Amino acid sequence: MRYALQRDLQVVPRGQGHSTGGQAQALGGVVVDMNQLNHIHEIGPDYVVVDAGARWSDVLRATLPHGLTPPVLTDYLELTVGGTLSVGGLGGASHHHGAQTDNVLDLEVVTPSGTLVSCSPAENRNVFDAVRAGRGRNGVITRARLRLVPAAETATWHKLSYDTVEQLVADQQHLVTADVLDYVEGQLKIRDGRRVAELEAVTFTGVSVGSGRLDGLKFRYADTQTASYWDFINRLASGEPLLRDAGLWDSPHPWCNLFLPSNVVVELLHQTERELGAELYGDFGLVLVYPVRTDRIATPLLALPDDDIAFLVAALRYAPIGEPQAVRAMQRANDSLVANALQAGGKLYLDPLS
Repeated sequence: MRYALQRDLQVVPRGQGHSTGGQAQALGGVVVDMNQLNHIHEIGPDYVVVDAGARWSDVLRATLPHGLTPPVLTDYLELTVGGTLSVGGLGGASHHHGAQTDNVLDLEVVTPSGTLVSCSPAENRNVFDAVRAGRGRNGVITRARLRLVPAAETATWHKLSYDTVEQLVADQQHLVTADVLDYVEGQLKIRDGRRVAELEAVTFTGVSVGSGRLDGLKFRYADTQTASYWDFINRLASGEPLLRDAGLWDSPHPWCNLFLPSNVVVELLHQTERELGAELYGDFGLVLVYPVRTDRIATPLLALPDDDIAFLVAALRYAPIGEPQAVRAMQRANDSLVANALQAGGKLYLDPLS
């Protein structure tokens, strides 16, 4: 950091390299690979101290034997702690617990001047607020003390299928407003030539904050199973080999992540629904949509719409390698979606760098 400061070079930390718009790159600058800074230092009764380059799967393998878990997890666990804390970190439990950045107790940070500092809500608060969701531009997170909560042993996992986007959105709003379930996340996708609107609705056995009841919901049918807590939170692990076999793991991913006010989410989802299919999403693409109670988000740099409930909408597209025209088509579709979202009062989540 000192070397770069003396030479006016941009420095960017890089975890697993899953940023969506070049945030882990530094043209003509320095990219710091954080992967070797990956130790789990301490597990306490309600916290864990970890290096920024540790993956969330590493954290969980260390904490679950103690019956503890971070309260909010991203869907894919092979991301680094520092990486998601640098952008926010959201998941299906964010309507209860906020972003991952809202569950940090303190941080160790190397500032742009090259000074190693500790920061927290009570110490160096300006640094603490600048690096959480700061995209690595305001300092490099090197270590974090994270809040832990009791972990469930099992999860009651409902996959609810819907006929319309309107029904899917209405049920999500009801579930998070009434605090019925521990985990709520919706998807729009095409599978086997059929459009699917689906809600993952989950109760964590023994530690649930809600009733878990599905009374009055508008789903067409439910597929319910009981899974171990680990099997549920690590459920995307099986998808990585499939994407690698299809040649899509290292292909361009023109993903687009937005926060939408609740009064326009249905309209914007209809736009994404019309685009579903191989041309603009690839065979594995989908749209994630799930609600966040904005009063649970306290991270200053995480911009949200002016609404009690905001919906995170993520258009997850996969372009084949060697087909730049497909990438350009996906980028144009994203540009249209972003323009409409911003006009309607939405916000970008992890906006690409200019």
